[in-house]
Order: sequence, then structure tokens, then C-alpha cells
Amino acid sequence: MNDWIDSLAALLAAGHAVVRVVVATLRGSVPREPGATLLFWRDADGTAHSRGSIGGGHLEARAMEIAGDMLGEATAGRRIERFALGASLGQCCGGSVELYWERFDTQLQAQGLVSAPGLLRYCVVDGSDFGLVVGAGQARARGLPLPDFAGRAGLLEHAGRTYFVERLTDDSTPLWIYGAGHVGQALVHVLADLPFRITWIDSREATLTAAMADLSPRRASAVQAVATDEPAVEAVVAPAGAWHLVMTHSHDQDLSICESLLRTGRFGFLGLIGSRTKDARFRQRLLHKGCSAAAVARIVCPIGAPGVRSKLPAAIAVAVAAQLLELRELLAEGASPLPVLPFFEGVPSP
Repeated sequence: MNDWIDSLAALLAAGHAVVRVVVATLRGSVPREPGATLLFWRDADGTAHSRGSIGGGHLEARAMEIAGDMLGEATAGRRIERFALGASLGQCCGGSVELYWERFDTQLQAQGLVSAPGLLRYCVVDGSDFGLVVGAGQARARGLPLPDFAGRAGLLEHAGRTYFVERLTDDSTPLWIYGAGHVGQALVHVLADLPFRITWIDSREATLTAAMADLSPRRASAVQAVATDEPAVEAVVAPAGAWHLVMTHSHDQDLSICESLLRTGRFGFLGLIGSRTKDARFRQRLLHKGCSAAAVARIVCPIGAPGVRSKLPAAIAVAVAAQLLELRELLAEGASPLPVLPFFEGVPSP
């Protein structure tokens, strides 16, 4: 996720100087992954604020202390520092981490910061440039080394200089949620903070508007709301590979959405809320409508991590979020995109 880009732009537009702290490299057990970001700034009265996290604890406290010192300096700057996550830092992870700090004072410094496939940002750690945002081909043409690390960010040595390099590609999963009822609302509250780009669809405009108003501004900014009389039509125009969770107030709407998605076959994951009875009936009706058995088999119903039997909306939301996060991990490891593992058989229903 690159949500720090929008947050940074908003803070700079409001006139704040901001220090960004990033996990650059790691070794062994550490609390966060490369690219994890924390933004630190002060109000006019000196009150300190932060957004995001690099893992919490004493490491994060020390990182913000350094960031505060950088805000007190006369010029913008960058620095890297390695920390052993042991007793000296009051942590027991056992690994080590290198952090990268970068101070931003003007919107001009953040120019070119967008999430797009293939974009790389190069920053000379001891330099004063704004950072170079290029594609892989442009990087080669300029004689810059391409990243040799698997994660979002890292450090590279080139021509006697140290570069902080990061991938600006947004790796969040496009997720379409149909239904703004109690479970849908609970889900969005949970998933808006996770690596998903949410499109939230409901045929009841007033219900969807009220649900959006109940979100915090930060969460609402991560959600695109679509009020429509024909959710099944919207499903057809979803991007290829998007994930879908179907949980409207109407079984007929649920069936129509599922049918539209099965006929296109362009989805990455299709989860349907309901009992095993609803699951069996829907599969039978979809087969009767002419959907292939292979297509119908891709529906995941019931949804949610196994073992969570609570019917509370918040509990269902946590179970579904766990299931989706597990699927992201499996796909990142090269597993089949089809939900063929026992994990995806859903929550047993009475």
C-alpha cells in the first residue's frame, strides 16, 4: 500500500514540514516489512503527531525522536541508521533493521510520487535532490541498478553512493463489496486499514450514504462508494482479477451478482455470505441458469476463517478479513488462485 503518498501530500498542502521514516532493510525477526512507513510532523504549537507505524515500541519511539530532531534542523535531510532489536533497545525480536528518514518541506519535493505499475524511486541518502521517479527502462538508460531485493524498499550501493530505492507500485488488492448492511459495514471498517482498494456497492443510496458517513475520514478516503439499482451490472465492469464479497439485503440480488461474475469469469475471488443451505441452493440455481460446474465451483460460501462461529457482524468481519489476508499470502507464495484448500470451505453453519 502507498497510502502514505496521499497523507504526505495533504500534510504538505496544509503547510507542515514532515519527516518520513521507512523500514529500509531487515535481518532476522523484525516487527514490520521493508517499506513500512511512519509520517511525523508538528503543529504550529509544537504538538507532535504521527501517522502509520514501523513496528511500535522503543524502535518507533527512537525513530520519532530522530525525526523530531530533523524537523528542528535548518535544512531538509536524509539519513539511515541500523538498530539491533535486542536488550539495548528494550526489544526482544532478535533481528536488526535499517531505517531511512527523509524530511519534506514543500509540495515540490513530493512531485512524481504516485502509485503506478513499474515505478521506482531513487534517493541518494546523502543527497539533496527531490528523488528520481522512473520506470525500469528509464532506470537502465540512466545507468541505475535495478532493485535486487524482493520487498517494497531497500538500499543499493552504486558508484560510491548509497541509494534508498522503493517500488511505488500499489500491491493492494481491488475488492468489491456488495451490501452496506451490518456485516458489510463491519467489514469495511476492518478492511479499509488493510491492503485492499475497496469499491462498496449497494442499491440503497440512503443506506450506503449513512454507512460512509460512519467511517472515519481516513477510512472513507480509501473507499469508493457506488449507489446503483443494478449491482450485477457494476460487477461486470470490475477490473479483471478483482475480488468480490457478496452480501446484499436481497438473495435475488446476490444470485444476480454471482451469475454476472461467473459468466465473465474475470474475478480473482468470489465470496458469498450465507449458510450451507443457501450455498447449495445457489449452486443448483446457477447450474440451472447455464453456468458451468467449473465456474460454480469457484464460489466460496460460507465465507470466513474456520472455527469462528459467532454471528456478530464484527466477528464475521474479522473472520473474513483473516481469510482474505491468508489468501493474499498464499497467492504471494505462488499458490493456485482457485480456493481449493480446506481453509476456504468457510465457517460451518448449524
